[in-house]
Order: sequence, then structure tokens, then C-alpha cells
Amino acid sequence: MAERPRVYKTEGIILRRRNIGEADSIFTVYSKEFGKFDAVARGVRKARSHMRGHLEPLTRSRLMVARGRTLDVFTQAETVAPYRAIREDLERGAEAMYCAELVDRFAGEHIEHPGLYELILDVLDALETGLAAHVVRFFEMQILSLMGYELQLAACAVCAGRLPEEETLLSPVAGGLVCAACRATAGVGRLVSVRAVKVLRFARTTDVTGFAALRVDAELAAELHRAMTEMIRYLLDRELGSGQFVDEVNRMGRAEAKAGEAGVQLGQTT
Repeated sequence: MAERPRVYKTEGIILRRRNIGEADSIFTVYSKEFGKFDAVARGVRKARSHMRGHLEPLTRSRLMVARGRTLDVFTQAETVAPYRAIREDLERGAEAMYCAELVDRFAGEHIEHPGLYELILDVLDALETGLAAHVVRFFEMQILSLMGYELQLAACAVCAGRLPEEETLLSPVAGGLVCAACRATAGVGRLVSVRAVKVLRFARTTDVTGFAALRVDAELAAELHRAMTEMIRYLLDRELGSGQFVDEVNRMGRAEAKAGEAGVQLGQTT
């Protein structure tokens, strides 16, 4: 991890903000050189602030920061990528905020995590350009690997034995897939289909573009989402607020789709 000088420059992704006082905000940033850190922007909520708009969550920005006694202070900010398409789409915005929260929860403050910054950019760029939302499953698999929680998918996580091509237990306690003989000792988990196992394994060997090109139907997407949600909940020992928001957005989308289908059927019968 690079040593922070008294005044330092970096590029980072704004993960979240918390408002303090009448006009200030504290922002959590993940940068390539300095990892995750918090800094305050004085007067950023005032209409005439020159940093206003450059420090919004999910913005990629060039930053100049001064080290403070208790909290660093932003002195300059310039947008590199605003990710407007993500901001203007409820589903993509929810998925992106979920990824940002994962980074915030897993990454330690001022700790180096090689490859994590590039991973964040990959998933944000993918969502920005309209690639399939299931790229978030790729992000989950990759961040678990980077954080030292790589799932055991090639063999049984308990006995290291061969896994037949069949419905298999994905156990958070064991840290991966578990054969039928070891289920009783693997703790709670979720049975996942052969298709889901193949997708999870593929996420380990491809890049974000290759993963986005997979044909993942709604049923498989929901299965993967449930399985990875349980895994991450166990590892973090908490529910993610953004994850619950993603679920709510997805429920809204399904309800709208059903309403649209009902309207089409009604039109066909009149």
C-alpha cells in the first residue's frame, strides 16, 4: 500500500456518502493506490460548491486529498466517468450500489487488495454499457476470491472427493460444493442445479464480457442470486441494505412484466 503524503492525488470510485452538519459530507472511496478510505468534503452540499456532482456515489473521479488529524479532506475533485446510464436505470443502479456495498463491507480501510479496483471498474463499465445484470454474479465470485473466500467448486469442500454431475449442496459453512455423502457434516446450505454449478465454475475462468454473454434465463438467474446471497450473508454475518433493495426492484419488475402479459392476453381476447 502506497504511503499517503500530506497532500495526495488518486483516482477512485465513490462508494457512499453520509451528510454531516449543514453543508458537509463524508464520502467513502475505493482507490487503486490507497484502498478504501473516508474523507470529508467541506461545503459540498452548497449550490456553489466546485466539487458538487463530482463526488456522488458510483462516480469515478480524480481526487486531491489533504491528510487530516482525524479525517482526510477533499480539496479537488474531477469526474472521470459519471456512469449516467446506471444512474438513470433503477435496476442497473440497484445492482451497482449492491456491488459498491460489497466492496465497502469486504475491503479493510487503507488495506491493499490487488485487482479489486479493476474489478469494480469492470462491473460498472459492464452495467453502464447495458450488459446483462447477471454480471453481478461474476463480481460476487471474483470479490470472494480476492478477499480470500474462494469457493471450492471443483471437488467436495469437505472430503475433496469427486463431484458427480447432479444437484449439489452449496454450503457457506464448508465454503463450497459438498458431495451427497458429506452433507450431514457440512451445515446448512442450498441445493443448486447442474446448470448453476456450471455457471459458477465458468465465472472462475472467464472475464466479465465472457460471463455477460452467457444465456441465463430468469429461473437460473433467480437460483444463482439466492445461492450467492446466502453465501455472502454468511461470510459478512449481516444482511446488505442494497441487496434488499435489489430484491424489491426485481419484484417490481416481475410484477410489471406480469401486468404487461395480462394486458396483452386481454387485448387478444377482445
